Amino acid sequence: MIERAASRLDSSAREVFGGHPMLVPVPGSGLTKPHTVWPSRRVCEELVRQGLGQDILPLVSRTTAVPKSAGSATRPSLDQHIDSLTVQARLSPPSRLLLVDDVVTSGTTMMACAIKLAQAFPGVPVSGFALARVQSTGDPSRVFDPLVERVTINGQRCSRGPLE
Repeated sequence: MIERAASRLDSSAREVFGGHPMLVPVPGSGLTKPHTVWPSRRVCEELVRQGLGQDILPLVSRTTAVPKSAGSATRPSLDQHIDSLTVQARLSPPSRLLLVDDVVTSGTTMMACAIKLAQAFPGVPVSGFALARVQSTGDPSRVFDPLVERVTINGQRCSRGPLE
């Protein structure tokens, strides 16, 4: 399914990958365990295979688990996400980073990762890509349709909306 969805990216969605950025998989809500599937990493692998990213840099990881966002009544706050993440240091900063997630809900996890990367690599552009999105209204079959949105901080939560 990841291969099929990635191959359907149209030219506007492919613009996100201009310049072959380094792809950074977004960690899940739990701690990474050996020999388990990391969906965001799998998406990164497919994007690199299709020539859309230079390489995969798993720079961001969880140090403490947080409740899973999707379907939860008590979603973690932006600060909870930030406090639960760590960034692996590099000797030389990359020229551009693209956070990659399998599914984006409100964008709070991705924003927390972007904040941590911006702190670790000042001046390095950071953007995000998700293979699918959660949507509350509209045609559910469109969750894989390409869409460019902006994630904004609203207190301790984030929200997705159109580019202005």
